[in-house]
Amino acid sequence: MKHTFYLLLLLLPALLPAQSFKKGYRFYKKGDNTAAMAVFQRHSQHKKYAAAARYFEAKIRLAETRDLAGLLDIDRDLAGADSLYRRLKPRQARRQQRKYGVDTLAIADLREQTQRWTVAWTRARGTLGALDSLLEYLPHPLPAVQPDVESARTDIVNTLLGSRDYDVMTAILRRYLEYVLPENFTQTRRMAEQIWPAFLEKYPPCALDRFAQDHPQTFVGRDCWREEVRGRLCSGDLNALLDFHAQNRWTALEIVLLNAITDLRADSNTTIDSVHNQRFYDLRHRNYLREQLRTGHAAQDTAAALAGALHYISRYAPRYSAFRLMEESLQFFLEQHCYTSAIRLLEDARQYFPDTLPAGCSTNFDYQRRAKPWIDGKLPILRRPDQTVTRRPLTTLNTPDGDESSPVVSAGGQEIWFAASGRRDNLAGQDVFYARWDTNAGDWATPTLVTELSGPGNQAPLSVTADGRQLLLFINGRLHLSRRTGTTWSTPALLPVEGIAVIGKGCLSADGHTLILEGAYSPGTATSSPDVDLFASQRDPATGAWSRPTALGADINTDIDETGPYLSPDGKTLWYASTGYPGLGSSDVFTSRRTSATDWARWTRPENMGKEINDTYPHRGFTTVSADGKKGWLGVEGELWEMAW
Repeated sequence: MKHTFYLLLLLLPALLPAQSFKKGYRFYKKGDNTAAMAVFQRHSQHKKYAAAARYFEAKIRLAETRDLAGLLDIDRDLAGADSLYRRLKPRQARRQQRKYGVDTLAIADLREQTQRWTVAWTRARGTLGALDSLLEYLPHPLPAVQPDVESARTDIVNTLLGSRDYDVMTAILRRYLEYVLPENFTQTRRMAEQIWPAFLEKYPPCALDRFAQDHPQTFVGRDCWREEVRGRLCSGDLNALLDFHAQNRWTALEIVLLNAITDLRADSNTTIDSVHNQRFYDLRHRNYLREQLRTGHAAQDTAAALAGALHYISRYAPRYSAFRLMEESLQFFLEQHCYTSAIRLLEDARQYFPDTLPAGCSTNFDYQRRAKPWIDGKLPILRRPDQTVTRRPLTTLNTPDGDESSPVVSAGGQEIWFAASGRRDNLAGQDVFYARWDTNAGDWATPTLVTELSGPGNQAPLSVTADGRQLLLFINGRLHLSRRTGTTWSTPALLPVEGIAVIGKGCLSADGHTLILEGAYSPGTATSSPDVDLFASQRDPATGAWSRPTALGADINTDIDETGPYLSPDGKTLWYASTGYPGLGSSDVFTSRRTSATDWARWTRPENMGKEINDTYPHRGFTTVSADGKKGWLGVEGELWEMAW
């Protein structure tokens, strides 16, 4: 009896905690979480019941916790509980599973619930900060939760692509590009182009080192004189800024300097000497001249405009401000049809843009390296004999509030289809409208909505076959075909052309058996556009199947972009826009003749359509060209136009 008593005394410390844990479990089952939590916390380090105590403690806390820090803390405790449970002796583990329902599966299930709540919390916030926290503190979610994390990350990133906040844009461009969906690549490409203006909206130019660190491959990050520019921007010393501008012809940050000079001169009473004053006068006169060119007021004295542009260029080239003034002056002279002045501008300015670059810096000379090629590519086009080109807006089709584009004219010139948005009779988005030629009035009749070809999203006609029975359309980014029976069009059907990564707009041949289309072998990336070329696809007359598109060949396609094709009714002449051949603008309209009756890859070298049709703006080409090749229809800045040459 005595030995039994001593044995009970030895076992008592082990037995009492067990009874206490059971009591805590009873509290938990009765819903008395406060009392249960106190018991479970006392057992969180117990050799036998620590895993179970932490499990039930986590269940109680999870019912009340929805903030990220608390949820992550619960997840860590459950990970610890799982580790402790796995160290129990098999007999102890089986007993706890039987009596309390605690095992690795139960712990894993509760961890999964906890982690799903962390994902839900992140989704509810919908910010990159919340997403960063989730990924930092939950780097290895359970396999069952990983798809939810990926989905949340993708959804949050793609939802924020419309942001114009610099820090949000930077975070996406630097850390989250791989989660941008391909259909949203255009947004990230636009974001990359707008990142510097977004920075200036949020931070002062003095902080440009921050931008350079975030985006080292930009003109700011690559500029060899960034630190010198930054120092002067931060000092706010007008004379120091003017001195640096006088001494340095090469910095890519010149426009930042000029903006700071203008702001300081307007906001301060700083005294500047006569040399600085002359330089400031030159800068101010450049701004005045740019405004005169932009508004067209320079047309009152084009000779003075030319002299003013050349004066500034002679004094300040090869700085970017001089190059930009040359671009703007050229556009003005083209708009005014002052081709002699345009030629004189480029011929006289050329000498001020040397081929040599400063020693010790080779990172930021994009515009300097292309200045002379830019001039040399334009002069031959400008020197060509003048041709008469008439332009007229299609006033009976255009509306003040609407945005009209993509005119498609029938082979006989009696019918026209076009796309429009913002008109009173629009259904939704961009719809298709139709009009007939009114012989008596000598103009197009009032257009009407084509309901069969219109609806939610964006619809645009691209071309019509010679018999007027097949209409190619671009609907929500994909090619469709509709057929006309009598006066009724069928519901547009997706055109089954496959075989290349990107398929854009296109044009049907007169018989409807050949399709010339924009396309690319690669879809590009989130920051770089695909190389768009022109392709041909043939329809099998027997089966109706379209062949895999084949490139039109090196005579047409370049290593940049070719777009906006239109094929003549005889299938021998092609009009299109290209950014790869020398032209007046970033893209010009070209024409080429096919040299083989069977090989779609053989063409004459494209010919620029000339200074009367092209200018320094980008061009998309004609949607329709008349059978004689002397008249074309196109959309220009939301209006429909007709050109004759």
